[in-house]
Amino acid sequence: MIYYSVMPMELAFLDESQRPLEEMVVDGVTMLVRKENEQEKIIVRLLSADPAHYLDPRFQPGQRVT
Repeated sequence: MIYYSVMPMELAFLDESQRPLEEMVVDGVTMLVRKENEQEKIIVRLLSADPAHYLDPRFQPGQRVT
C-alpha cells in the first residue's frame, strides 16, 4: 500500500497508546516534541529550514527540553 500525505508519518499513523505530538519553538527553532512529563519534552523532529539547526547537538531527536 502506498500512502501519500503532507502530514508527517508520526502523525498519520499515530497509535492511540502514543502520546500526541505538539509543535514547540525553542531558541527560534521549530520542532515537534512529545510530552514526557509536566516539565520535560522529548524532541521527535525538527521543522526548521536552516541546516545549521540540524547540526546543533542541542536539537537532536531524543534530546530533552524543558
